[in-house]
Amino acid sequence: MYTIRNMDFDSYYKKLNKAQKEAVDTIEGPVMVVAGPGTGKTQILTLRIANILKKTQVDPENILALTFTEAGAKEMRRRLRLIAGPAADRVRLHTYHGFAGSIISEFDDHFPHLARARQITEIEAESIVREILKDKKFYKLRPSGDPDLYIAKIISAISDSKQEAWMPEMVRSFARDEINRVSTDEQWLSTRGPTKGKVKAEGLKRIEKCERTLLFADVYEVYEAKKISERLMDYDDLILELISTLRKDELLLRLLQEKFQYILVDEHQDTNDAQNTLIRLIAEFFESPNLFVVGDEKQAIYRFQGASVENFMSFQKKWSGIKIIRLEQNYRSQQNILDASFAMIENNYSEGLYPELRVRLQSEAEEESRPIDIVTAGNNIASDEYLISQIKEVIKNHPKQVSAVIVRRNSDVQSALALLEENNIPAMAERGSDIFLDPLGIIFFSLIEFLADPSKTESLARCLACGLWDFDIDQRVNLIKSLRSGRVSNIDNEIPGLVYLRKEMIHSGAVAYLILVGDESGITDIARRDSGASQIWRGIISLSQELARQNPDSAADLIRALLNYRQSAGTRKIKIVVGPPDALVRVMTAHGSKGLEFDNVFLPYAVEESWLPRGRGEYFILPRQDEEADLADERRLFYVALTRARSRAYIISPLEEGPRKLTPLRFIEELDSTQIARTELPSSIKKLQENRVLRPEFKRKSEAVEYAKRTLAGYGLSVTALNHFCECPLKFFYKSILRLPEPPTASSEKGNAMHEAIANVWHLETKTEKTIAETISQSVRKYMESSLLPSYDKEPALESLLEDAPVVASALLAHFQEKGTISTETRREATFNSQLLHGKLDAVIESANSILVFDYKTREAMSVNAIKGNTKDADGNYFRQLVFYKLLLMDDKQARKKIEPALVFVKPDSKGRCPVVSLPIEEGDLSKVKEEIRMLIESVESGSFLESSCEQKDCEYCVLNRAFQKEPLS
Repeated sequence: MYTIRNMDFDSYYKKLNKAQKEAVDTIEGPVMVVAGPGTGKTQILTLRIANILKKTQVDPENILALTFTEAGAKEMRRRLRLIAGPAADRVRLHTYHGFAGSIISEFDDHFPHLARARQITEIEAESIVREILKDKKFYKLRPSGDPDLYIAKIISAISDSKQEAWMPEMVRSFARDEINRVSTDEQWLSTRGPTKGKVKAEGLKRIEKCERTLLFADVYEVYEAKKISERLMDYDDLILELISTLRKDELLLRLLQEKFQYILVDEHQDTNDAQNTLIRLIAEFFESPNLFVVGDEKQAIYRFQGASVENFMSFQKKWSGIKIIRLEQNYRSQQNILDASFAMIENNYSEGLYPELRVRLQSEAEEESRPIDIVTAGNNIASDEYLISQIKEVIKNHPKQVSAVIVRRNSDVQSALALLEENNIPAMAERGSDIFLDPLGIIFFSLIEFLADPSKTESLARCLACGLWDFDIDQRVNLIKSLRSGRVSNIDNEIPGLVYLRKEMIHSGAVAYLILVGDESGITDIARRDSGASQIWRGIISLSQELARQNPDSAADLIRALLNYRQSAGTRKIKIVVGPPDALVRVMTAHGSKGLEFDNVFLPYAVEESWLPRGRGEYFILPRQDEEADLADERRLFYVALTRARSRAYIISPLEEGPRKLTPLRFIEELDSTQIARTELPSSIKKLQENRVLRPEFKRKSEAVEYAKRTLAGYGLSVTALNHFCECPLKFFYKSILRLPEPPTASSEKGNAMHEAIANVWHLETKTEKTIAETISQSVRKYMESSLLPSYDKEPALESLLEDAPVVASALLAHFQEKGTISTETRREATFNSQLLHGKLDAVIESANSILVFDYKTREAMSVNAIKGNTKDADGNYFRQLVFYKLLLMDDKQARKKIEPALVFVKPDSKGRCPVVSLPIEEGDLSKVKEEIRMLIESVESGSFLESSCEQKDCEYCVLNRAFQKEPLS
């Protein structure tokens, strides 16, 4: 029995409610505590440990407390020290990985195969997988165009498997069973048409993924063997190694079971299968173990890491006599917040499901309850203005209150921080940042890409577009034009530092050279001035040092290694903290808000496009046991975010962002309608506030807007630019206004070659299969001879075109024999609302009564629905192109003629067909495109296109714009 500071213990204990006291006093047998937000779970865990020390004979070392995060472990130990004094430091209080590591270290004689083992680096893991994939049996996981495509996906899948304790054989067995199930299950078989009785296309796709999974299981097995032979282990191995050893080593298992007589588990709803298995192995020695788990299924937000409600409920099934204690009193939030959020989260349960977990919380707050503010704004500008005005009002009227802006995505953290900064509101945020996608990283990696290969002028153009060397917009555009035309000497004259850096590459040490690049370019200066940028810069140098240890001893070798790593890994996340630590406003993701509380919570961007998951690519079929819908996960996450609020909560949904329509988040309608107050705001046009400091980046935005206006007025609008705008307003800026050069790709060069060939075919006097095939072959050969594609791309591209030539000639013979006045590659112009429209039409055949317009696509045919953008992942660009062409031809002279646009797919399908798809264009189609043109013009006039973004997570233009918005790197 240990001496507890009784006065402190008693003072804390007296403050507990009845259910909390029951949880602290029940120190024997299995106990499950259902602890919702704000119910004081950390305090009861701490007091229960103190009570065990006070009332039993066990030593502190016999108590094991497991938490989900290092922060949770530190906070629990801090509180325990206040009550238990020095004994608190002897309690085994760990995260799961920390506990596994401590046992492996303490009982190292039971882990001889891990002697002198060290943790594998990300780079070493990738190198091992890359080497394994060189085996011919894995050629399907090493596609010729992108041999590193699957490396990061394999490493991620290995980590997922380990979190669920799935060994290679288990993955292999599941994939085989799944192939058999899909092949025989009636639900996967077609019931009509020519494929009746055969597996549906969706089933064939799943079988293909399962076959890929069988290869993955083999890679996984070899990977583990190589790690062991090289005495390496990864982060996920800690728990798996301990589980594996405990299953085989009865002595070690008995030692741990006898040692840890009391086990406490925090945030149990977030445990994955591997973590749950570890707890069960240690606890099951006793028929009725002293196991105490605390959690709340409604806050289970880590299913992507393997957590599930089944894990949370598994102990109830294993120990039927487990005592369940429900904490119903909430000490954080107003009752209206609790009632509204409870009504919403109830939608996760069918009637009668988990009744013991569905606890309606009662507020103990003394302040008067206020309804949740539900704000619907006409556009994102209006919603931003509302957010800023409310935060300013809170700071003015309640200068000691801390507010949180909670969002779904990391990219939204960046947007919210920028908005607050623009409006002179200090804010602090801790966020995950990818060094490859951070503005500083984009500029740095683009610059070294050019230094390593001066032919990559598109990389230098990207640096110029982002503001490196601080040229004004007209200077940047002129330099980008020089790059597009190949006049690199102009660049050397304007930026002499580039010449110096190219020379120094052969004289400097590897890492020293990268630091020199930062110094000479001005990247180091911005890192010094900005705390977030400085952390990114340190992350880049840290990665460089890590790679340099793998052998690269020259600067050129290290740059190649960095660029290869970026391509294969795809991401390199680090945590950065920005803003003053005492700021009254904190910005974070919903996941990052877990365990925190604030006086006021603002939930901007509460729209479906931000919160609800868009289908993630699934490369391998793993034996997942938890098939809960993603919608339920997102509802839990929104519940967690909302219940961080003590006094006020604001949910803000914009209905538009630039040209894009947005949908308010469906969870809002699930809130208790009696506990909310609705406000509707009209759209707004943003203007610089008079009291806002015009920092350099705002000046650069203004310059960019004026340049966009001049460009649109001077050069007109093409359908390509309109398509760019509809996809992403920022893509429109970088591709259609700044016109960043792009390297040739096999796809684009095949298209250019075939377009040139088809123009030549139309000018043949005699069109037969033979003459058409010969013309196509000769034309594509000639074009590809001067193509800048590397030989490894050029040769297969040319081979493919030559193989298709006779097939295309046969399939399109009748098409090429159309009668009429033929013009090819013709520029046409029209005017709409004083805006010049223009386009180059591939082929136009004009007769007395009609105008046939043909646009050629070097791809296999698409369905009409796909062309119109009515299918998943279709963008409707091709149909918009046809409508736009009709607008170009609808002048007075042509008004009496029927205009018939059509797409011609010149990549033969499996049956040798090249369909000509003619689509009728209705008045509604014309009206829609006219409206899109109007929106583009308005967006350029107002400058809002620079502040809009698309919904794609990794849009390179949205990412690039974050670099453009940064302070100039001069």
